[in-house]
Amino acid sequence: MGKNYFWENKRIRKTALDVIQINLGNRCNQSCSHCHVEASPAGSRNMDQETAGNIITKLSEPEIKNIEFTGGAPELNPSLRLFVKKLSAVKNITVRTNLTALAMLGNRPYLRFYKEHRVNIIASLPCVYPDNVDAQRGPGIFSTSIAVLKKLNDLGYGAGSLTLDLVYNPLGACLPPARRKLQQLYTQELKERYDICFDNVIPLVNAPVGRFKEHLCREKRLAEYLTLLRLNYNPATLPKLMCKTLVSIDYQGYVYDCDFNLALGKKIKGFENSRFWDIDLSFFHPDITFAEHCYSCTAGQGSSCHGVLIREDCCAAKNSKSVCM
Repeated sequence: MGKNYFWENKRIRKTALDVIQINLGNRCNQSCSHCHVEASPAGSRNMDQETAGNIITKLSEPEIKNIEFTGGAPELNPSLRLFVKKLSAVKNITVRTNLTALAMLGNRPYLRFYKEHRVNIIASLPCVYPDNVDAQRGPGIFSTSIAVLKKLNDLGYGAGSLTLDLVYNPLGACLPPARRKLQQLYTQELKERYDICFDNVIPLVNAPVGRFKEHLCREKRLAEYLTLLRLNYNPATLPKLMCKTLVSIDYQGYVYDCDFNLALGKKIKGFENSRFWDIDLSFFHPDITFAEHCYSCTAGQGSSCHGVLIREDCCAAKNSKSVCM
């Protein structure tokens, strides 16, 4: 008897688009153990200027309001500056940064550049404890991240009208604690120890994709982790799934339901050969492509690039042993 999946006997389609997420490529100054796109300094799949120009032209359409950049490290692609300069006056721009890319010599001007263009920042800080961060992201990453966060605070991020959110990732094969508890912990630890302030913590459930899946396979825990995700499936998350209102664009301009499907090469149904700039977004409601990794977005409080989907603490993981810091 086959498994029953949450998407079976349902037709889940895209609704009105709220966010266009652009993955500029897999070049990064880090090689994180949980990275689903397997980014690294050797990453070779990176957007060229022609593709960037075509996307910018399409993004000028008035119905598109929220633009988000990710990678890899977005700051390592020279087209990021062009995107921000061309779009920030009329669009809401967010950059997902690993923080340490902003400490690189050639990228330090990005700090003031972001402030000048009022770019929202979503920054990776997967824990408030140095050993945990360095184990996941590499030696010395935590201290460098703290130094960059201090500079962002000095520029007004996290303490005024400039948004600074922080992303939490569990270190292992477990689910995040309730968002409220994480918010309290991050606020207390970062303020008391480092005098750092920020706006929101965004807990992400690690998707069994890319390096994290490879890690689970090496540890022979993939089946265990997939079972954990399924046991904590919360049907209340379905109406709020980010893939219903988001399109993810890869470095060549192809479109996906989310960044996880992008990493797996699962393009949007019916648009496998279409580039973003060729699509009529006013009639764009395709069926969403699901697979077993999608349980990572529907477990407990739910998970999305912008935070939990269900905020009640009663939706935390059913098995307390499955929750980790």
